[in-house]
Parts: sequence; C-alpha cells; structure tokens
Amino acid sequence: MQSLNALMKTLERSPQWQANSRLRQILAIWSQLVGDAVTQHSRPTKVYRGVLQVAVSSAAWAQTLTFERSHILQKLHQKLPKTQAEIRDIQFATAQWHRESQRSHPTPNISLAEHPSWAALPSSQPDLQPKTASTAFHQWAERKRTQLSGQSLCPQCRCPCPTQELQRWSVCAICVVQRWQSR
Repeated sequence: MQSLNALMKTLERSPQWQANSRLRQILAIWSQLVGDAVTQHSRPTKVYRGVLQVAVSSAAWAQTLTFERSHILQKLHQKLPKTQAEIRDIQFATAQWHRESQRSHPTPNISLAEHPSWAALPSSQPDLQPKTASTAFHQWAERKRTQLSGQSLCPQCRCPCPTQELQRWSVCAICVVQRWQSR
C-alpha cells in the first residue's frame, strides 16, 4: 500500500497529467480573461499543437470571440507567461459545447439581448401579412427605419449600431474588427 502523497506524486509525473496542467491553469483564470458573461458561453477544452481549443455555446459567440482572440491571447500571456511559448492561437467552436457543458456546471439561461451585437426589433408594430411585394418591402423598410432610429451612431464611422457594441468596444463591430486587424 502506498501513501496518498506517493500516489499523488506518481500521478503528477504522468504524461497525461503534465499535458493537462496548462489547461487546468487556464481554466482557473478563464473568467478573469474574458469576463463572467463570456465565461457562461465558453469553456477551454484542450491545448493541441499550440492552439487553445475553446468550446462555445453558439456560432455567434464563436464569431465574436474569434474577433477578440488576439486580445484574449495577449491577456493569457500576461497572466500566465509560460503560455507564450506553448500557445500561439485560440480556436473557438461549438462542437464540444454540449459535452463540456454537461461535465461542468449548467449554464443559466441568458437572453440574446445580452450579446453585444444584438439589437432587438421594437415589438410595437404588428406583424401584418403583406398582399404584394411592394407592401412587404414598405413594411420591412419601416421596421428597419424604426430599428435604426433607436440605435446609437458609431463615433468612428457614424453608422448606426447597437448600443451594446458601443458599451463593449466604444465603436461598432465593423470598426473594432478593422482596428484589431490593423494591429
């Protein structure tokens, strides 16, 4: 019979434990890197060939986080300097989300309105069935006009954009992507 300490030391020396140690460190600080709202929709699953694989709850979150991956990677390298040599990119995918979310804690229901790019349509207009294509176009145009009138203007390009985008990035999603690509 071995002591518990001896068993733990043997376990810690195993190749599988060593390979997963960096992932455990990343999991421990993930919410500090991305924030609580993003943490509810994402979970690192593995490090494979220098790429941190992250499961996300939807394609919209995968796209949003892909735009921010260099910023997240930079924060990761600041928090865990040893990852700079081991992790060179981050990949977001929905493929492992269901399996990972079952293993971890259940995700509380978050409304789509909390996503930074979401701009809800006003519900005050009735959904009428148009009789002609012209009527359908005019109804659509009026809904768009109403939606855009409730949005803020991006300070950089002066185009309407959801207020959530301005709160998060201080510019619209298009301008923030252009800014990130020029870095």
